[in-house]
Amino acid sequence: MRCFLLLLALAAPAAAAQGAATYRVTFEATWSEATHPVDFPPDPHFSGLVGATHEATASLWAPGELASAGIESMAETGSKTLLIAEAEALIAGGQAEAVLSGGGIAVSPGSVSLDLEVSAAYSHVSLVSMLAPSPDWFVGVHGLDLYEGGTWAAERVVDLHVYDSGTDSGATYTAPDDDTNPPEPLAQHVEPPFLVGGEVPPVGTFTFTLLSTTAAETAPAAEAFRLDAPYPNPTVGPVTISLHLADPQPVQVVVYDALGRRVAVLHEGSLPAGAHLLTLDTAALPRGVYVVRAVGTERVSRRVAVR
Repeated sequence: MRCFLLLLALAAPAAAAQGAATYRVTFEATWSEATHPVDFPPDPHFSGLVGATHEATASLWAPGELASAGIESMAETGSKTLLIAEAEALIAGGQAEAVLSGGGIAVSPGSVSLDLEVSAAYSHVSLVSMLAPSPDWFVGVHGLDLYEGGTWAAERVVDLHVYDSGTDSGATYTAPDDDTNPPEPLAQHVEPPFLVGGEVPPVGTFTFTLLSTTAAETAPAAEAFRLDAPYPNPTVGPVTISLHLADPQPVQVVVYDALGRRVAVLHEGSLPAGAHLLTLDTAALPRGVYVVRAVGTERVSRRVAVR
């Protein structure tokens, strides 16, 4: 059974709002029988846009990684539900700021736009849409930084190539369901029907256009009360989590599921200053989203675990 554990970084609390910008992303689909004549399907369309704004260390998807349940569901059915839940888990863990959700393209070629607000602390954008009909193919960007070098990009144009989520082995647009077991890493689809005359032309573009900005303010440094990333990752059994304390204090570290139910207590009681290793055995936990919450005398630190 495929499962993994991912703990996400916590954003330091800020005393003032950081610099922000408003962008409009326009999805211009060019996919047509003229551009991709091989086995072109009836009813060509794209599902609704879905994603998040996040830190550089966060990820909804990336080539070479296994698809999450949310990416699999989006790529195979066009559903946003699970991917939005994964984005909200990133937000709960402090690694993301906002869920992105917009319309789709009913008939390709076509276009759709979505306005989004991006802050300097969460300047990376991941955004996807299912290419349909298809077994598990989609387009999108992952970790696109709109605030490189401390400057908001006036415009970013991204050619969109098709990715295979690695969860269905169908080779044609309308192939019947054929689960890939075990799943394969996400990868660009470079074979027919997207290989045309020895080339792999894009199926469209995302254009991010800057609409407005606000001034940046300085945020204070993070306090030394934190949970670090887990090890090993991925895992199907025990995982170690480091808790760092600047001062001795009573601490409670509890694991909750996505419904807010307590599923494990990793520590409850006084701890001295320094680093402390805690162990969470994931073997008995069903796959899903979990929050590890550490409460001290002055700080609350959270990490999100997705199994």
